[in-house]
Amino acid sequence: MASGESLPFSSPISKLLRFFYRSRDQWKAKCKTAKGENKSLKYRLAKMTESRDRWKAEANALREGIDKETAPAEVPTKSDTAHGSRRRRRRSARSGVAGV
Repeated sequence: MASGESLPFSSPISKLLRFFYRSRDQWKAKCKTAKGENKSLKYRLAKMTESRDRWKAEANALREGIDKETAPAEVPTKSDTAHGSRRRRRRSARSGVAGV
């Protein structure tokens, strides 16, 4: 810069440098804080997802165990027996259609 040229700023250079350095340091600190928070949230999300999946698997296993315990025993029905295989059809008195 030549000695006769003027700067686009009207403030003294020393004040501008302090302002720009402080501004740069502030946004760097803000960015560093945000990155740390983002990393922390990602870690928490991963742990919560892992925990939820573990609890879901445990709940499903317990539910299956309860379903097996409470399932009714296999009782043969009339249709399963030799005599029950022949079904009789009755006519409905009201509709005149064959019913079961």
